[in-house]
Amino acid sequence: MPTPIFLARCGFYFAFLLGTWYNKKTADGFSAEQSKGTGKEIMSKTFGIKLAAGLLSAVLALSAFSACGGEEEPPAETTTAPVTETAAGPANPLTGEEIRAEAVGKRPVAVMVENSPKARPQWGLSTPDIVIEGVVEGGITRMMWLYADTADIPSKVGPTRSARHDYVELAEGFDAIYVHFGGSTYAYDTLQKDKVDDIDGMYDGAYFARDKSRNVSSEHTAYTTGENIQKAISDMKLRTDVSDKNAAPFTFASEKRTLPGGTCTSIYAEFSGDYTHTFRYDAETGMYYNYMNSSEMKDADGTTMKVANVLVLYTDVSGVSGSSSGHKDWNLQGGTGVYVSNGTYQNIKWSKGSPSDATSPLKLTDENGSPLELNTGKMWIGFVPSENSGLTKIS
Repeated sequence: MPTPIFLARCGFYFAFLLGTWYNKKTADGFSAEQSKGTGKEIMSKTFGIKLAAGLLSAVLALSAFSACGGEEEPPAETTTAPVTETAAGPANPLTGEEIRAEAVGKRPVAVMVENSPKARPQWGLSTPDIVIEGVVEGGITRMMWLYADTADIPSKVGPTRSARHDYVELAEGFDAIYVHFGGSTYAYDTLQKDKVDDIDGMYDGAYFARDKSRNVSSEHTAYTTGENIQKAISDMKLRTDVSDKNAAPFTFASEKRTLPGGTCTSIYAEFSGDYTHTFRYDAETGMYYNYMNSSEMKDADGTTMKVANVLVLYTDVSGVSGSSSGHKDWNLQGGTGVYVSNGTYQNIKWSKGSPSDATSPLKLTDENGSPLELNTGKMWIGFVPSENSGLTKIS
């Protein structure tokens, strides 16, 4: 659209030409005799000037209107200070997402949770930053829920269940405060040998309660709360600052990654015949929804468990020598696995180290040994028996 300055210039020029033409025309229309001494020539010239002025006013008005309601001339370039984006808040070391400033540098909490049919649906299943699951005696699985911020632990979490030594060693790798209700002989040996800070429902029962509304035996009824765990940590004067060695267990990508292995809208993993998981991808939410034994795995409040990251880690599983209860021992030295995220997957490697250095963190790498960059978000880690690696299905 023409600018106001352009219109004004045109208006002046047009008015000047029109006034000149009108004066000449009227002058030609009268003879010298007719116009001499009569004043008509003067009147005609005056009229021409008024006409030109009127037209000029109209043009100026149009220019003003254009300036108010139409497009304006581009403003002159000016130099402005660059805008600095607001820095992201402190990152959760377990998810890479934002975390409360008060939780930065603090020890995580690991809670042992049962996964037998009588324990389902669990209370708080959708709340942990990380769920670690693996096989124990009888082919059943048990879970360990990790929270980087005690404020995220809900008002009811459980059913809490007994410790197993492999989970104790994994918790040590995060420098976590370990919450459980009882434990195997091997687990108690590890807790004592490694001087692990723990909150045990067998001896610290004031921080636990029971829900008998499900009409199941008492071992499936115990639970704790975020408030009780915080109180126990305070009452027991447990160390709350995380060790430097375990402060940043994972590497997170700065932008969402598409993994190099290919598309993965579903992954199936099998611990035993009665304990299988299928994680199905929802592209709209970018999350993998957990189906256990083909049924949605739901929280007690009806929420389906979902995570951004699925890790299937293969480990050699053997029976503990001398155990009459069939307790299992996982080889936590390391192995291979599969990482699934963002509708894609890649093959990976993992390592933890020997029991003699149980505080060594869990390390994840790509196949070449470079640190694995995880997408931000919650995570499920399954330690699946190596003998079942061939049963894993990616589609």
